Amino acid sequence: MENKNNLKNEIERFDAAFKVTPLRNALELIGLYIVIGVLWIFFSDMALNFLIGDPAKVEGFQLFKGLFYVAITGYVFYIIIKKRMESYYNVMSQLNTTLVKLHETNDSLRKLENELEQIAYYDSLTGLYTRNMITRLIDEHIEKNPNELLGLVYIDIDDFSNINEIKGHTVGDELILLLSNELKRIAGQPHQIGRIGGDGFIILLKEFHNKDQMLEIIRRNATSLKKSFMLDHEEFYITVSIGVCIYPDDGITTQALLSNVDLSLGRAKELGKNQIVVYHEKYHAEMKRQIEISNMLYQAVRNREFKVFYQPIVNSKLGKATKVEALIRWHHPVKGNIPPLDFIGIAEKTGHIKEITYFVIKESIKQIKIWQEQNIELSVSVNLSARVLNDPSFLNDIQVLLKKFEGNPKMLILEITESAVLTQIDESIMTLLALKRMGFQIALDDFGTGYSSLTYLQRLPIDIIKIDRSFVRNIKSKDHVVPLLKFMIDVAHELKMKVVCEGIEELYEKEATIAHGSDYLQGFYYSRPNTAELLDNDLLNKKAQ
Repeated sequence: MENKNNLKNEIERFDAAFKVTPLRNALELIGLYIVIGVLWIFFSDMALNFLIGDPAKVEGFQLFKGLFYVAITGYVFYIIIKKRMESYYNVMSQLNTTLVKLHETNDSLRKLENELEQIAYYDSLTGLYTRNMITRLIDEHIEKNPNELLGLVYIDIDDFSNINEIKGHTVGDELILLLSNELKRIAGQPHQIGRIGGDGFIILLKEFHNKDQMLEIIRRNATSLKKSFMLDHEEFYITVSIGVCIYPDDGITTQALLSNVDLSLGRAKELGKNQIVVYHEKYHAEMKRQIEISNMLYQAVRNREFKVFYQPIVNSKLGKATKVEALIRWHHPVKGNIPPLDFIGIAEKTGHIKEITYFVIKESIKQIKIWQEQNIELSVSVNLSARVLNDPSFLNDIQVLLKKFEGNPKMLILEITESAVLTQIDESIMTLLALKRMGFQIALDDFGTGYSSLTYLQRLPIDIIKIDRSFVRNIKSKDHVVPLLKFMIDVAHELKMKVVCEGIEELYEKEATIAHGSDYLQGFYYSRPNTAELLDNDLLNKKAQ
């Protein structure tokens, strides 16, 4: 700041100095000469006449007077000109110094500009283009080659955060560098590669004649990215999710293309990762719907638009429902009934699932008390999502709910899915054990659909397994034996667990699942989900009088 002020002051002095033009300088000197000359002639003549008096003698002194005048004026003008020249020389010297400083400043600015450009357009770790440069390159392509195809391939490493958490960010950076080198090998000129975010890369594919040719190249090269890398003396196998969109079919502006390829990548992640998804215009409609529902969810929780329905779970020996499953239903004041499949997944993403789950638990506790007053003995089963189960505050929150609404945990069954448990297996087991100590029963929902259900069945503190309806669909008649269904029921019984068969819709399915040994049955054959008031009282288990 000080250098800047000094430079400003110097420039102001130069400006003031150069406002004195050569003509003005000349006129000042001539004027000064005339004034001095006139005053000298007038006063020197007066002095001689006064002192000498004799005109003849005065005339004799005129030569000396002239020589004296020349000497005096010469000396005066010497002093004046010398000072002015010194001033000009000083100004010129300072100007040269300032010009040197300006050159140095310009050099520094150019160097800084180059450094800023490097930061803005080139990734410091990989040397690849940044998002800013990729955006610029797309703009240039659209402007200069509006009729040529341009493919955008967005590549993201699946579960990259796990490597960062396990091995640290230095090893994570090493993987980024290795993958970037692999991409450089695959996609050379004229294609362009950028790093977008932490573990995301984008490739601009050029000079393809048609879309099919481009997609074939993408699919073929994607396979080579699914490989193992040696990181910190350990082998890590990675997969990638890939989103693809193509100019001009999937967008004619840079913003639209980047948005659509990002949407495609998001869809690949949703489908289970390790996928290639090519953009489709329906994704935008779906995303718009998700955003709309997300916004409505925020209001729905506060406006009490949710209601709890219950579906009976029938004891196969008693023929009566001894349990019910609590199911959330949403009636929007404008949109009407919104199916759970349309909003549960979104609620998971936004975090509203926690509020919804607690609402269901609270309403279930209240309803259990109402049934008990009516002499009806029913346990209520409530679904827990992975987000709720793995929430650090969940155990404390559930205790607060029980205390506030005077709930009996022995009358509540908490349903989990295998996927919810496997996201954090050790932490989940600790949470489930704590819940069992409180008195809750634990049920494993959709059993048989996970790839490792039997592997983890012995580790999980489970009381009940609910066999997925897809196995019940294999039953063709009441005498039909489904070996896999029979095997799963027998395994559960060996592990001292009870079994619920879901999706019972026909009489023969009911009879066959009972014959297979199922302890409980649930499905439309008995009852569709309904409000507590509209459930069939004859189906509900009543206490003995």
